[in-house]
Amino acid sequence: MVFQSDPVENENEDEQTRRRMMIKTAKSGNAVVKVVNRVEEADESGVLDLSDCSLAHVPEAVYFILKQRNSEILKCNLSNNLISKITPKFGGVCFLNITALDVSTNRLSALPSELRQCTQLTSVDISANNFVEIPNVLMEIETVTDINAKNNFIAEVNENELETCDSLEVVNLEGNPLSTRCRERIQRVSRIRVIISDKKMEEWEDLSI
Repeated sequence: MVFQSDPVENENEDEQTRRRMMIKTAKSGNAVVKVVNRVEEADESGVLDLSDCSLAHVPEAVYFILKQRNSEILKCNLSNNLISKITPKFGGVCFLNITALDVSTNRLSALPSELRQCTQLTSVDISANNFVEIPNVLMEIETVTDINAKNNFIAEVNENELETCDSLEVVNLEGNPLSTRCRERIQRVSRIRVIISDKKMEEWEDLSI
């Protein structure tokens, strides 16, 4: 025996589905408008702020609009998104004079090598991402003075690179799982300020247990 569902219930379900789709479309539309408005503002201010835009990547349209308008970006904030990769286009003509870059709280594990073309870059925030090392490209930029690499997955750091990077002044490595040997080597670095978290005592080291 086949039972037919109540047509009224079906209509209600269809209406709910349509409503959910409309809400989702509206949110997507609002997100696009939000990004476009911020790109418009960046053209005037030189500050590209795409933070908290739920971006999985930087839209191609952003690079296109900035290039079409010959915009010059001096500061860029991509924090609090879902970005796992930044394309080589980021080192393009519109970003050559950038001085500050904030990509904190994303899903990044690397930065594009083209970033070395940004020869005015001084401050970089890569905190709360998936980095397992300080990106080599940052060591190659002669103007970088401070790197915030808090709360990543960095276990080893080349202290010689830190010492020989003439412009570098501060590196924040708090909240990283630095190895014991790495911590000992870092503490011998004298030319720059390296910030690390206090070492957590392991159970086998705690004599009070």
